Amino acid sequence: MSEVTTWGRDGEKHSSRRKTRTEFGKGTVTAADVRHVAGSDDPQPPVRFLTFKGRTYCQGWICPAPEGKTWVLFYEDKKTRPFLTAGGIDIGDPAALQAVLATTEAKRPGGVYDSTRTTIHQGTITYAQLYKASPAFRDQYGSKPPTGRNAKVKLSWRLWLGKDQLVRRVQTSWTELIANGTSIRDFHVIDARLTGWGAKTDIPVPSADETAKQGDWKDSPNSALS
Repeated sequence: MSEVTTWGRDGEKHSSRRKTRTEFGKGTVTAADVRHVAGSDDPQPPVRFLTFKGRTYCQGWICPAPEGKTWVLFYEDKKTRPFLTAGGIDIGDPAALQAVLATTEAKRPGGVYDSTRTTIHQGTITYAQLYKASPAFRDQYGSKPPTGRNAKVKLSWRLWLGKDQLVRRVQTSWTELIANGTSIRDFHVIDARLTGWGAKTDIPVPSADETAKQGDWKDSPNSALS
């Protein structure tokens, strides 16, 4: 999956890119390899995350590994799981994807993507609905469900589905108020394209010899991000 995120407020606009490769097993995502691609004006090198059940590994400037190590054990928790998501849409979970498609408001031909003719489904779904339907969204949002105006935030979405019902493209957009009593809003737009469904993928777990433990980099100025 190749993903472009655009966000901003008050006339300012920023963008970032990332590429995601996933491994499936027994009908679910078993590993995710996410690479954040540095822009031409970004002085920092790219950051890469590998996520497996119970563990996330990191490589790059926000998690500097000590000499002789390639990876850092960024996060370890039995609740950690790999996902395939784009803009709040859980593409790798059939039940969560069906919950989004249940809010479809229109359909039309979508052209050819990944050598497959597609149909565009589009609609809107609220944060509250996503939190209820999607384990990935719950993990990203937090342990407590959205309330008040946050629960009512509407995510506009478009999905390009092939005849095999696999997603070939995702577009989502939403706007959030950033402070009570103001009109300042953050906007977000995400456009992701997916290719290679069914390809053989092997994402190996980093070995102990090449991995620094969390305590080995706790004095890094960026360690608070862990």
